[in-house]
Amino acid sequence: MRQLLFLSLLLLVIVNGCKPKKDNTPSVPEKANTYDTSTFYDVKGFFESEINDVKASPYFISSKIIKDNKKKDSLAITNKDFVVLAKQFLDKDITQKEIKHFYKEDIFRDLTTKSITFSYTTRNQELEIQNLDVLLDEETNKVKFVFIRTYKKEGGASVFTQMNWYKGNSFLINTTVIKSDASKSTSQQYVNWHY
Repeated sequence: MRQLLFLSLLLLVIVNGCKPKKDNTPSVPEKANTYDTSTFYDVKGFFESEINDVKASPYFISSKIIKDNKKKDSLAITNKDFVVLAKQFLDKDITQKEIKHFYKEDIFRDLTTKSITFSYTTRNQELEIQNLDVLLDEETNKVKFVFIRTYKKEGGASVFTQMNWYKGNSFLINTTVIKSDASKSTSQQYVNWHY
């Protein structure tokens, strides 16, 4: 009788041991909602603040354009002209939902410039904004400079632009156009409002 009971228990253990184990991992719905929790430096907010400051202040604003290294004279521009030119910086927004995930953020301390640098780069050659750097003063944590590098195709030409904004002072837009025949033209527009 004991042997029969022992064999029954042994058989029960073997049968239960052969059943597939229940998977305790939670199931993930096919269309799981994903939320972007990364926060990029608010460059657009910085530009808006700078533009509003210039609009509200009686600055003398000047613009100088240099084409193909031939110097042109400076000329005074109105606040309205300033806003139109500065809008080019507002348009360079990498926080847009459609493109933000293409950019990688690196933050590092630069001892040479005494800055904390937020650097945003992409490997996607289809995107116009290829690189954006924000340099903060390491003591005040306020923006000192913003540098934006862009690339796009226009017709048969490659257009490279370097855009620099110096807080409370000026900005520079430097454009190089290389045509399909390898001819090159350059233009620089320097806008200053704080002497």
